[in-house]
Amino acid sequence: MTIKPSYNAAHTDVAPTRARASTAMLWLAGLCLLALMSTAVADVQRRDQDEAAWKSLRVEYFGDRAIADGQDVVTLDAPYRAEDPAVVPITITDQRAGTEASPIHKLWLVIDNNPVPMSAAFEFGPAARSATLALRVRVNSYTYIRVLAESSDGQLYMVKRYVKASGGCSAPIGRDLDAARNNMGQMRLRRVRVDGSDETRSQLMIRHPNITGLQMDQLTRLVEPPHFVDAITLRKGDALVLESTMTFSLSANPSLQFDVARDAAGDLGAQVHDNKGNEFRQTWPAEPGAAPTQTTADGKT
Repeated sequence: MTIKPSYNAAHTDVAPTRARASTAMLWLAGLCLLALMSTAVADVQRRDQDEAAWKSLRVEYFGDRAIADGQDVVTLDAPYRAEDPAVVPITITDQRAGTEASPIHKLWLVIDNNPVPMSAAFEFGPAARSATLALRVRVNSYTYIRVLAESSDGQLYMVKRYVKASGGCSAPIGRDLDAARNNMGQMRLRRVRVDGSDETRSQLMIRHPNITGLQMDQLTRLVEPPHFVDAITLRKGDALVLESTMTFSLSANPSLQFDVARDAAGDLGAQVHDNKGNEFRQTWPAEPGAAPTQTTADGKT
């Protein structure tokens, strides 16, 4: 007697099931690829639109001045995707510091899609070692961040980075706004190491809510009027380190890293002004370990 092999129905369906699964995976992969391609195309289109917007900003801020590629003059470090749009760290590095090339004497920071694109301007004096800066900014929408540098011979250069972030200018104010106002104008100066090396940079930290005028108070549910630092001047003795103007694009409690010339003598003085006319001053004596003196907005020491 011949015994014919018997097959379980479940086994007979294995091959077709695998085929269907394979087909489904191919479809899924295809859909993912189409989604990625669509996203990439949309990203390119958006960047093209941003570049178109820059054309009008360029004329508004710099007229018909020639602007050269600045990749060998200054670098801009910024995250491609910001973790917090209200606190986006950026570093501007002076590539000409210590060289024979014409030094950078002025920088402009432009955030194309912020409500006020021209976000800050910095002019450097004889007590600055370089035009290197580090700060934190608000980014309101996907945008190019641009740094334009002017050298002492009048040449203008530009570098840019694209940053994906949104809502930085309307991000909620901290819960205790009264406390922030009570501490407003307090300053701290410290030395920070650069890239883990022995090189150090000065960092000025300022207590200020830096309200944009687009934010809602989380307790009152009312939109607070703008109140932000609009100017910072730093001097070493009588010599200028830097003089700057800015908008609410700087983050709350502004922080600014900068380089002071090694041979600059005298106390380091900071003068901070805000858009409501408040002025804050503080001086750090040149001698290490000495206590700083502070002059408040009402002129008292």
